[in-house]
Amino acid sequence: MSSIPTTRRMKIGDFLLRRLEEAGVRHLFGVPGDYNLGLLQQLQDSGALKWVGTTGELTASYAADGYARLKGLGALLVTNGVGALSAINGVGGSYSEHVPVICISGSIPLRSIDRGLGMHHTMADGTWDHFLDAYTPVTVARARLTPRNAALEIDRLILTAWREKLPVYMELPSDITDLDIEVPAGPLVLAEPPSDSERLRSCIAAVAGRLAAATSPAILVDADADRFGVAPELMELAEKLQAPVAVNNAAKSVIDETFPLYLGIYGGKASEPQVRKAIETSDCLLSIGYRPIEVTTGDFTASLPADAIHARGHSVDVGDDNYQAVTLREVLRGVIDAAPAAARRAPRHVAAGVAGAGADGSAKLTQAAYWRAIQNYLRPGAMSCMSTTARHSLS
Repeated sequence: MSSIPTTRRMKIGDFLLRRLEEAGVRHLFGVPGDYNLGLLQQLQDSGALKWVGTTGELTASYAADGYARLKGLGALLVTNGVGALSAINGVGGSYSEHVPVICISGSIPLRSIDRGLGMHHTMADGTWDHFLDAYTPVTVARARLTPRNAALEIDRLILTAWREKLPVYMELPSDITDLDIEVPAGPLVLAEPPSDSERLRSCIAAVAGRLAAATSPAILVDADADRFGVAPELMELAEKLQAPVAVNNAAKSVIDETFPLYLGIYGGKASEPQVRKAIETSDCLLSIGYRPIEVTTGDFTASLPADAIHARGHSVDVGDDNYQAVTLREVLRGVIDAAPAAARRAPRHVAAGVAGAGADGSAKLTQAAYWRAIQNYLRPGAMSCMSTTARHSLS
């Protein structure tokens, strides 16, 4: 009986395009340059992805960032040196906001590195790692592909970007895109590594126990709830606990604002009084991906309870205990199952300032009047429709 082959031979560039497609990337943004033309030819020949040429590399990095926010993963293609440095500001923004983007740079030939040849779009100083080094502070992983490491590094970088919700950077030397190498025959599977079972059980028990004992539990959401796709779990947990949910302004619209337990935006002294009270006086605050900066904390006036539970993508703090090797979704699913259901309470949805009074056309235009008018103009579901339209335009 013949066995199914576990490997096959493919050109490096074709394998990279195949893996991007398997990871759900359907559009590649970027700017042609002499070091990436080989990969672009393979892209045209294969039809694996749709090429979206942009007016510059910085534009491509912003486009890939927006695409990743909608689709879960984005990619851009630039050329060595000037292209990579032009894109770095947008990639840095993706890093700061936890957006998984793959920056691919067609780079100088490996033969030039081996022979120590000076090349254009370099610093002409005999060294080759300047741009890899430049991307170190704004990416979670980086690599220069070679025929020896390409099969491993392509998979590692794509999976790392997706799992960590952070950008990665890969250099693809222009003289290896057409080289055949041995690659995995099976598709790339985007999946979290399984949690450590003992740590997961302990973490779920600790979080569920704290929530069960609380009389005024609350949930505070930052943008990572969107990046890790756990908004449905958070609303399910809030419903079971009858706990109000607030967001900071970086996570606005992550929680459906028609959800009866949606409380509003928390930002320290910039919050509505009832939002601030619910968060700051909670006897069990569950925060998701909370990262305090001045624009999300009312200029650092936020005051979370000292014993707040802090959950992140792959770790959770409960008091003095830190639980590593757990994934956010598994923790939340376990807590939903373990936490006791609370008696249903009256909805706490905050609608302060929504009602609009009649306006005097000759009166001075103030911020208060402006925002009342905008609030009255928007209708339920308007942002959902806009989001759906944006997604369909990229399908």
